[in-house]
Amino acid sequence: MKKMNIGIGILLLTLVGCSSTEKKQEPLIKLPSVPKQTSVIKTISEEDFRPQSDIIHPSEGGGPEMSESGITEIKLNNIDQVSIAYKTVRNKIAYNGKSKAPFTGIFAAVIGVHKHYTEEYKDGKLNGNKTWYSESGTIGMIEPYKDGKKNGIQKTFYRVTGKIRSKINYENGKVTGLVEWFDKNGDSIYQADLVNGTGPWITYWDNGKIKEKGQLFKGYPNGEWKEFTNEGQLEKIVRYRNGARVFQEWYQ
Repeated sequence: MKKMNIGIGILLLTLVGCSSTEKKQEPLIKLPSVPKQTSVIKTISEEDFRPQSDIIHPSEGGGPEMSESGITEIKLNNIDQVSIAYKTVRNKIAYNGKSKAPFTGIFAAVIGVHKHYTEEYKDGKLNGNKTWYSESGTIGMIEPYKDGKKNGIQKTFYRVTGKIRSKINYENGKVTGLVEWFDKNGDSIYQADLVNGTGPWITYWDNGKIKEKGQLFKGYPNGEWKEFTNEGQLEKIVRYRNGARVFQEWYQ
């Protein structure tokens, strides 16, 4: 009986020792908790309503990337208006979801109950206007298209007064002709005449201070470009060669 007790005691000690050793070799690691992510919808501020160049600020999707809600499909003045979330592009032609017919009508992005952005199509191509709206519902920028390319006068507006902020003429997708900016009183503060996308390019903050300036050559940024803060301080210098960025230096 004593021999059996001694044997059991040795066996228990052995098991305890093994368990202790295993715990030391593989300590318990407590993983940190990961906070749940929440989606944030950003509305467009007045500063975002500035002329856009397809070369300088490319956007293959053709519109803002953001959450849409509030619109599924409606008719306004007998024109189809569909949530931009349903837009699909196949072989450069836009469709309403899985429809086999090229889309004719308006794709719209809505935040809450407010229309934020629209784009007009005919037979699957941009024909009409892209229009951006401010938080209050006033038009911030309107941009005309023909067969998928910018064509006509792009206009931006001051959010509070609704007065014209800039006019830029496009032909076949390139800046051509008069570029003009206005102050909040409606007075012209800058004019330039570009030919086939070539000439000086300037954009302004809503307070009238220069936001960026440089030279375009056949629609491409070329040479030294300067960008400024809304207080007028030099923020960075970028150098381009035929549209390709080759140098960048920050000052702020």
